[in-house]
Amino acid sequence: MHKLSSTSGVKLAKFALSLTLAAGLAACGGGNDAPAVVTVASADKTATISATDTVTSTAVVTAVLNKTFTFPAVTELGTSAATTLVLSGSGASPTFSIGSDGKTASGTMGFGSCIFTITTSDFVAPHKLAAGEKVTVDPCALDVKTGGDTATATATDTPTVFVLGTTESAEVVLPVAVSPTGTVTVAGQVVGTVSTTTTTGAGS
Repeated sequence: MHKLSSTSGVKLAKFALSLTLAAGLAACGGGNDAPAVVTVASADKTATISATDTVTSTAVVTAVLNKTFTFPAVTELGTSAATTLVLSGSGASPTFSIGSDGKTASGTMGFGSCIFTITTSDFVAPHKLAAGEKVTVDPCALDVKTGGDTATATATDTPTVFVLGTTESAEVVLPVAVSPTGTVTVAGQVVGTVSTTTTTGAGS
């Protein structure tokens, strides 16, 4: 699912920073023999929208409400040009607006993975986004680039990518926090957990 992008450089910078923090903490330890410990997220978090976990699904949608995600053509939606997706309303009962090639479709979105029910549209039948159509996209998820984030539960600007089927959006930066135990929070919403790795510096 992951592609080489500017995110690769961000991850390397995060990992280098974690090592620098560990070394710096060890150097500043004075007479304390206890080693400095820095915990980082060891992987990205893919938070999937589904009918079986509505709590997480609601949290993911709430975290991205009113953000614009831009995709290339999305096969699952039947678009052949750059495509935008904006979710609005509430996390539990979101509405959506999909735009492509000068046309817009809007309606309600259900969970399972993402089920778009089109109520108003500029697309003409038999297009998938024509009014009255229902389109199910699976997988439908938010890929949070947590790999290498320092796990201090402090939110930092982090790239995220929305995934529709086989297509990934351009990155959108959101405030993301990873706790020492691996809980991932996006824009104040808990979207799951990741494994963490502890880096220990030398004692002094």
